[in-house]
Amino acid sequence: MAEVESTPAPPPVPTGSQRIAQLMGLRRWQSVTPIELVKHVERGLPLAAVERLAKLIDREDSQVLHALLSRSTIARVRRKQRPVLTKEMSERVYDIARVFGTALDVWHGDTDASVRFLNRPHPLLDRRTPFDVAKESTAGANLVVEILGAGQAGVAV
Repeated sequence: MAEVESTPAPPPVPTGSQRIAQLMGLRRWQSVTPIELVKHVERGLPLAAVERLAKLIDREDSQVLHALLSRSTIARVRRKQRPVLTKEMSERVYDIARVFGTALDVWHGDTDASVRFLNRPHPLLDRRTPFDVAKESTAGANLVVEILGAGQAGVAV
């Protein structure tokens, strides 16, 4: 009987909550459950989470960061003893991370293709960019995720 060389198993694919936590750079993202992620958002995400997400989406400058939070808000949060976002700001950051994570899933981890999708005007969004629609409201983020879901099902997005 021939011996078979064992190959290491591929790393596990992050779940939706884990992917979002990973994109925001949360500690121990590998074990984050959906309810734990909800609690993170309710308590307020660290400012570093939005900075990390913005850097992943927009490596060139801070345009994404300032589209999500004003300069004065960033300065005010940085002055806090514990620099965390409000629940409302955290929800906005969560929505963008969810949309970006879904785009990465559709384009099999291709960051450049995902960013192009987010920044290109889309006909189903009245020629607005998915990023602009998603950052305005949870309803907008949900719509972008639905469009991406159609892409996963084989419909052109």
